[in-house]
Amino acid sequence: MKKLLFVTYDVYPHEGGKSTHIKYLIDGLKELGVECDVLAFNDANQMMNNVGKALVQPCKLKGKDCYLYYRLQVGKAVFKKAVKQKLSRSQYDMISAQDAISGEILNQLLPQNQRISLTMHTYFGLENGMDNGVLKAGNKYYEKMKAEELEALQCTKAVIAVDERIENHVVETLNSEGKKDNCKVYCIQNFINTSTFEPCPQRKDYDQLKVICVRRLVEKNGVIYAVKAMKYCDENIVLHVVGDGPEMGKIQAYIKAEGLEHRVVLHGSMKNEQVLQLYKSCNAAVVPSVTVNGLQEATSISALEAMACSMPIVVSPIGGLKLLVKDGLTGFWAEERNEKEIASKLQWIYENTEEASRIGENAKKFVEEHHSHLSAAKCYLDIFSGQNSGEKLK
Repeated sequence: MKKLLFVTYDVYPHEGGKSTHIKYLIDGLKELGVECDVLAFNDANQMMNNVGKALVQPCKLKGKDCYLYYRLQVGKAVFKKAVKQKLSRSQYDMISAQDAISGEILNQLLPQNQRISLTMHTYFGLENGMDNGVLKAGNKYYEKMKAEELEALQCTKAVIAVDERIENHVVETLNSEGKKDNCKVYCIQNFINTSTFEPCPQRKDYDQLKVICVRRLVEKNGVIYAVKAMKYCDENIVLHVVGDGPEMGKIQAYIKAEGLEHRVVLHGSMKNEQVLQLYKSCNAAVVPSVTVNGLQEATSISALEAMACSMPIVVSPIGGLKLLVKDGLTGFWAEERNEKEIASKLQWIYENTEEASRIGENAKKFVEEHHSHLSAAKCYLDIFSGQNSGEKLK
């Protein structure tokens, strides 16, 4: 295989996990001699998208759900044109759709094509509804949106899930849709380029503890609970939040109301190089994800990055995080939506410097052994080339 195209109905690059997944996979594939291109939503004609969004404004009169659905249709139409143009200009040995909408569009443009794979970072229907709190199961527009996403399964040679829960969801969906013989399903947990990360700075007893939280500011990432935890921590513990999103205003208001401006630093969106520099100055991490509409964190890339820096980490024991972090061995669990428990674990890290450092070293070793970008890239190539036969759905 010589040339591969990644297609994502999202902004690339950004601080989210999907974007980072693509970046690290490209790193590994390039080391294996594969040329890679990325086509993302921000490559589409944004003027056309903005005009289309303006034209569907009257849909708000019928309800926010109606407007959001038709706004999504505008975005898909604009992106479909960009995908069509890209495919007309270049030939690819394989195309990797990085979300169901990209797969849906590719199915419309390349029906019955056997060069397309689909990577699922979440469940069908959830990714485009979770940020707005309106498009949920049972809503007629949600059901229409989900049905459209399922069209991605018609052209897909293989579906690759980033954790076992998503793998099970895809298998169940294929069975319920009568498409179990259409494609094979694999699970390749998230990964990182471990050589990119350096060990975090060593602390002496009661030196300031700088805690990093790299998260999109959406409800499911639970950043507000890490911020609230600062009320219950020693004054010498400071939280650095990297990311932006719809929860920013809520978080800013809480920080101001509680007088936490000197305890919480909101960095907003940062480029990958800037995030790497910030990692070098921090010495602990928190990933306080929460369950929303049945959606839970997969194998968190931001958790993997922090662990690769030898950081002791505090995570919610849900989804892929529970499988990734062994409580007391490679990090710590804190009950989701429980800021006091997060604070308690961060306080322990602050007060037990030597033991916390040992746990950070355990974390780094675990990630290097089990979540390497190069081994993951080899697995993807095997699937793309058909050398990995996998297991047929039953």
